[in-house]
Amino acid sequence: MTALSWPGCHNARDLGGLPTTWGGRIRKGALIRSDRPRPDSVDALLGHDVRLVLDLRLAGECAADPSPLAGHPAYRNLSVLRDEDDVLEAIADTMPAIYQAILDRGADRMAGAITAIALAPPGGVLVHCHSGRDRTGLVVALALTVAGVPDEQIARDYALTASCLRPGTEDHARRLSAQVTEATMLRTLAHLRDRYGGAAPYLGLGEPVATLLRARLTEPAGVPA
Repeated sequence: MTALSWPGCHNARDLGGLPTTWGGRIRKGALIRSDRPRPDSVDALLGHDVRLVLDLRLAGECAADPSPLAGHPAYRNLSVLRDEDDVLEAIADTMPAIYQAILDRGADRMAGAITAIALAPPGGVLVHCHSGRDRTGLVVALALTVAGVPDEQIARDYALTASCLRPGTEDHARRLSAQVTEATMLRTLAHLRDRYGGAAPYLGLGEPVATLLRARLTEPAGVPA
């Protein structure tokens, strides 16, 4: 994983280099995660060969804080939350419980986001929400799981966000921010297996889409970076 120093972004990482269980790895530049880009981020992200910017925010968020890429051919808004779930702290009391509820309520929306990654044009895919923590963390975890990245590696990447963002000022927000840990993501991935049999059955992806996703995100070990 490579931290990206994009102007205006505080939580941008290229996930290239993460290993897969079959001996390959995530290809450099294929999948990038970040907080929402600002106007001065655009040149950097397009220069990183990003060809799909997947904005996971609600329509209301996008209206109040429009993406600087809105209207660009690379930009697409696909919310993974229900409109009524706009306040995460109101969904549940702990981060693992919040993530489990989001997954349980939004399999179709999550599948739409993963399918968009699989069918994206050649080049990189940038996934972001507001801070690049929760919605981005879940979509990236699903994509990496289908691609064959082990749970421990996915959880390690997720936990890096804790050092990239400032916690909220309210007690509840600070408590949830303190739960951005490897253990939280491992519990989330265990929930997917225990309740749905894993990421692929949960998403309901056909094998052609899953194969496309793995092909665009991964490469064999030994390929020069």
